[in-house]
Amino acid sequence: MAQTDKMEDNDRGGFSQDLERGPGPDIMNNRHSTASALSGIGSAISSSDSSIMGDPDQQPDTGEEWGPQHPCYPHLNPHVPVDSPEYATTRIIRIRRDWLLEGDLAPTFSNLYPEILDPAGLNEQEFRRIIEKLNKELIPTFSPYNWRNILDGVLGLATGWLWDDFGFTAVKTRLNNLEKWIEQWNLNMEKTYSADENSIPPKIVPLRRTGYMTLDIQIPDPEIAPAPPSTPGASRQGCPADQVDAL
Repeated sequence: MAQTDKMEDNDRGGFSQDLERGPGPDIMNNRHSTASALSGIGSAISSSDSSIMGDPDQQPDTGEEWGPQHPCYPHLNPHVPVDSPEYATTRIIRIRRDWLLEGDLAPTFSNLYPEILDPAGLNEQEFRRIIEKLNKELIPTFSPYNWRNILDGVLGLATGWLWDDFGFTAVKTRLNNLEKWIEQWNLNMEKTYSADENSIPPKIVPLRRTGYMTLDIQIPDPEIAPAPPSTPGASRQGCPADQVDAL
């Protein structure tokens, strides 16, 4: 009899021996809610300190702060040997791609003028002429909807790509002509600056060296020191005021 009462107490205080009956009513009443246990933690996503949401006080990176993303930032020259004099005396101004013109169908470059090019010998009018010339040539050259590119694709397939190997495609011809135009522009700038032996003329790096992803312009080293992290964002129209004074 005592053993029977003990079994009944176990049934009321724990799980029933009959699995189909499930836990007793006492167990159901004594189970604590998980919501009350986690009420002090709160939602990780809604928290202002959450790393998922990021810092709410941090402004989005618009590329206006002085640094490698700024259009006036003088990059080290990766197109010359490290031990060469040009590596120490020249810098690269990098013109970004403009994806709003043709998307990824053709490489086009932004016409946003970096004012650091003005003291280097490349004024705004000439800069915009260069960008217009490059974009005007690159759009029909790389466009897959150009009738000549479609014809070259058909002839290349029909000849087992011998048409491409022999250089008969319009793409290779136009790109070669564009590279020759860049070389001629560099020669003209060298002739203009030949009178002053101490000056370094601006130079357009061939687009093949950058994979048509950026337009690199070589200029003399403006000797601009990197700005501290606390420096406020500068205008995209030119360099920060303190950096322009360094010129």
